[in-house]
Amino acid sequence: MRNRTLLIVAVAALVLGLAGLATGPTQGWQWPGNGFWGPHAWMMGAPAQGHDEPASEPVAGAETIEVRAFDFGFEPARIVVPAGEAVNIRLTNEGFFFHDLTIPELDFHINARSGESVVGGLAELPPGEYRVECTVPGHAEMGMVGVLVVEATN
Repeated sequence: MRNRTLLIVAVAALVLGLAGLATGPTQGWQWPGNGFWGPHAWMMGAPAQGHDEPASEPVAGAETIEVRAFDFGFEPARIVVPAGEAVNIRLTNEGFFFHDLTIPELDFHINARSGESVVGGLAELPPGEYRVECTVPGHAEMGMVGVLVVEATN
């Protein structure tokens, strides 16, 4: 009889505990299906706070360079373009997480949720090498970096 009572109490505690979890949000945490990651939803493909800025506008008629984002890198990680010409960069996010492609020195930023493609443009680039990175917290540190090489034409 005592074992049966303990079993009933344990099952009741488990059911009440699960029911408590399923009742809704509590300070940034919610049951799956209602934004499970709360303030860290960017981990699941939603933009990180401050990383969903509008994309740099595409340049009409410019060549488009294809860049794949994956968890956690860019392909190609090295982009070479001629100086003085406008180019567009199409970021296709093939990863599970939200990613962006930012070139801080050129004030260039595009971002894409998982499965999305976004195009942004760069006009008349000066020669040089520019750091390319994903600015979502922790992503650059995990390898989401690259370089844009703008070569002078002779």
